[in-house]
Amino acid sequence: MLIETMLEIIILVFALLANVLLGLLVYLKNPKSATNSRFLILALAFCAWSGANYLSVHSSLENQLVLVRIVLFTAAFLNLAAFLTFRSFPRAHPPKDRFILPAIMLTAFVMALTLTPYVFTHLEMSATGSVSAIPGPGIVVFLAQTVLLLGLAGSTLVRQYRKSKNLERQQFKYVIFGLSITFGLIFITNFVLVAFFQINWLLPYGAAYTLFFTGSVAYAVVTQRLFDIRFFVARTITYLLLLLTFEGIYAATGFWIVSVLLPGTSTSFNQVAIYTMLAMVLAFTFHPLKRFFQNITDHIFYRHLYDSQVVLNNFSKILVSERDLDRILKRTITALCESLNIEFGQLVIFNNERVYRVEHYGELPKRLMVAPELSTLKSPMIVADELEGGQRKQLMEEHGIRVSLTLKTREEFVGYLLLGDKLSGDIYSNQDLDLLEIIGKQLAVAILNAKAYAQIEEFNLTLQARIDHATNRLRVANHHLKELDKAKDEFISMASHQLRTPLTTIKGYLSMMLEGDSGQLTPTQKEFAEFAYGSSERMVNLISDLLNVSRLSAGRFLIQTKPTDMVGLVADEVRQLATHASAKNIQLIFDRPTEILPPAEIDDNKTRQVVMNFIDNAIYYTQTGEVRVVLEQSGDRVRLEVRDSGIGVPDKAKKKLFTKFFRADNAQIVRPDGTGLGLYLAKRVVEDQGGTIIFNSVEGKGSTFGFELPFKPVTPIREVAHAKSHK
Repeated sequence: MLIETMLEIIILVFALLANVLLGLLVYLKNPKSATNSRFLILALAFCAWSGANYLSVHSSLENQLVLVRIVLFTAAFLNLAAFLTFRSFPRAHPPKDRFILPAIMLTAFVMALTLTPYVFTHLEMSATGSVSAIPGPGIVVFLAQTVLLLGLAGSTLVRQYRKSKNLERQQFKYVIFGLSITFGLIFITNFVLVAFFQINWLLPYGAAYTLFFTGSVAYAVVTQRLFDIRFFVARTITYLLLLLTFEGIYAATGFWIVSVLLPGTSTSFNQVAIYTMLAMVLAFTFHPLKRFFQNITDHIFYRHLYDSQVVLNNFSKILVSERDLDRILKRTITALCESLNIEFGQLVIFNNERVYRVEHYGELPKRLMVAPELSTLKSPMIVADELEGGQRKQLMEEHGIRVSLTLKTREEFVGYLLLGDKLSGDIYSNQDLDLLEIIGKQLAVAILNAKAYAQIEEFNLTLQARIDHATNRLRVANHHLKELDKAKDEFISMASHQLRTPLTTIKGYLSMMLEGDSGQLTPTQKEFAEFAYGSSERMVNLISDLLNVSRLSAGRFLIQTKPTDMVGLVADEVRQLATHASAKNIQLIFDRPTEILPPAEIDDNKTRQVVMNFIDNAIYYTQTGEVRVVLEQSGDRVRLEVRDSGIGVPDKAKKKLFTKFFRADNAQIVRPDGTGLGLYLAKRVVEDQGGTIIFNSVEGKGSTFGFELPFKPVTPIREVAHAKSHK
């Protein structure tokens, strides 16, 4: 009987501790999570039911009916806790659930009902002497609440299980398994067997049934990372097993001593319970009491005790968070001296064998060490108390230095860390020296990085100043260039206008001479006059190009569109240049479109100049062969191509071909008098009308120049930009 009672108590205590600890660990992992909070409530509900169930079995007959009703009271609350937990599991912030409020109201009603005679009316003793509680009509309401809430919780778990995958699916398996076993055993042993078969010897082990759920969840925590508290659970289980072992040994030893020293002494249940509780209290209070007295003794005997790892962590945070050298020096020397309770400290940083920075903590010494004196301390670490004598011992004593630590990396010497006496009056311990050695290496690297960062910052400032200076110079130079460009454009415009009038007069008189208005010319005179007329014509075209370039630069190159017959326009230009082609034995061919083209809304005069420029260039740069002019419709555009078999364009010149005043090397040889303005103007005219230039060429095999223009007028991008610039 005694062993059975001890077994029941140990099971109860273990179940209570397991449920409470697991619930607390889950809750503390994420207190803001709805699932974690509700899981804690469920664990406490298991504890309340287990305790009430145990007391109902071992209570006196007059109190047993009340305790049986309390068991159902806690069971109704347990149903609600399970419902709330698994309606949200595993989400931290589940959406609103319309069933929660009705479930709480129903549970409150059932919990109140369980305390009345409507659920259990009275106790009845059987012929064997066992006592059973007789259920009343209210038991149906309790069963309905149990089936409803646990059914909803179970259906939610099953539905979530079907949606889950991989690791989460495994977690659901263990939770569903544990929940089914626990509630199934509770329902069978505490209701079915008792109510219908009057079997109640399994009631004292009700707490053990909760361990199926707790153990299943704990296993999922360890193996499937449920709630992500595996580390805490491992440490807690270790501590719990240690306490239970200690409690078991203490209780067994106590009972054995009593049985040996006092043979024949009977032990009641209350005594067993008291002894077991005392053992549990002793086990739980041992560690807190040990820590309490240890803190008192440490405060008396180790007042300046510190944790090396904490100091290193704080030191590393400073080095990671700071980049400025002065702040690194100040914060590190302060943190180090305060953590180790050192009276004063000093950081001396070198650069190119000269003192670069000095940082102090505590009271300044009367005289600072100079570089030659510091050079005598150039050892990894020197502890004054370990020196027997000599120059270094004397020097450190004069300046009150107890530890000198050289700061250096593998490649570079950084400086010195000098530390004074400890406030406690103790000498530096091995813990202090080991810590300083680690800190010295970290600090040396951090100082070098900070110096490099400072140099980069200084270089950036210098570079920025130079860039700003160069930018100002370029800005001034650009302003002068714009003024020169403006003056150049004004000069070209003025010169072109001034040259145009006499050239027109010269061209007119030469035309009259060629027509015989001044008498019949001899062949030689006619040849000279024709040559002069051709030169004046080229000069007029050149001046016209210069004026157009000047207008482009000034934003006065406007496109004036009107309906134009493209076939007639191209045919006129081909006809005018046919004589030039035949003089060079070049066959000039015009491929007319096979269908009638609609009129194109274009600038007639400027487009005519482009067509003339393409055909004239093709004739000039073709030695033998043909020049073919192709006009056709391409969708909603008119397409012109001028194909020749001339000298072509070198690959290196193609990118610059349509720029102002540029001419390819082979073109300059064939036609030295070219200006390089024709293609530049052609590209601008085409693009300002919303068209695109066509160009491809192979050096030595010929070229194709042309354009595509829309039939309907398009507002060109460049014209819009010009309009905005003049506002």
